[in-house]
This record gives sequence, structure tokens and C-alpha cells, in this order.
Amino acid sequence: MHILRFVPSRLRSARTLAATALVSSLCAAAYAHAEAQCPGYVETDAGSAFDVAAIVKDSGSPQSALERVRRAVSKIDAGGGCSIFANVHACEETLTLARKAIVALQACAAGSAPKNTTRG
Repeated sequence: MHILRFVPSRLRSARTLAATALVSSLCAAAYAHAEAQCPGYVETDAGSAFDVAAIVKDSGSPQSALERVRRAVSKIDAGGGCSIFANVHACEETLTLARKAIVALQACAAGSAPKNTTRG
């Protein structure tokens, strides 16, 4: 015996709509919570900044952004590191910044933001 047969269709559709709204709002809240855990940016002591929020937005997710930054760093490392560039100091600063971004992205991809990721 199907119980919904005894519930008026207007009430049944209102319940379905309410359940759908509840599930949608829970999903939206979970997504917003995950996005809020990623820092907006990371910064080195020298003042260089990396816009973490922008790369997450461009990549579609913290995990995709993490993979993207890791690939970029590994290309530099595979190519001989910073010694192949004319401005070694700028390259080292950029790699330091990228590694800070990797730490921040690892934490927010895992679901919890690290402490002190914005500076240092």
C-alpha cells in the first residue's frame, strides 16, 4: 500500500518543494563553507601576494587549483630551478609564494583552513 496515495496532491507537492528547498540550501551552505575556508590570498614576508581566491575561482575548485599550482612549481623544478632565470631572487620569491599557496590550498581542499596562511 502506497502511503502517498492518501495525501492530497497539493500537500504532496508542497512537501516535495520544501524538501527540495531544504536539500538545495544545505548544499549551498556546504559549498559556501568550503569556499570560505580558503584564504583570499597568501603573502610572503617581502610583501609578494598570491591571490588564492582567484585561482580557485578560475580552476573551479580548491583541488583543481592545488594541482595547477603544483604543476607549475614542478615545471620550474624540472627545468633546473631558479638558476636558469636571469633574476634568481624574483624566481625564488615566486616559488616561496607558490609553496605558501600550496599549503593553503591543501588545507582548504581537505576542508580545514590552516592557521597563519595569510602572512609569514
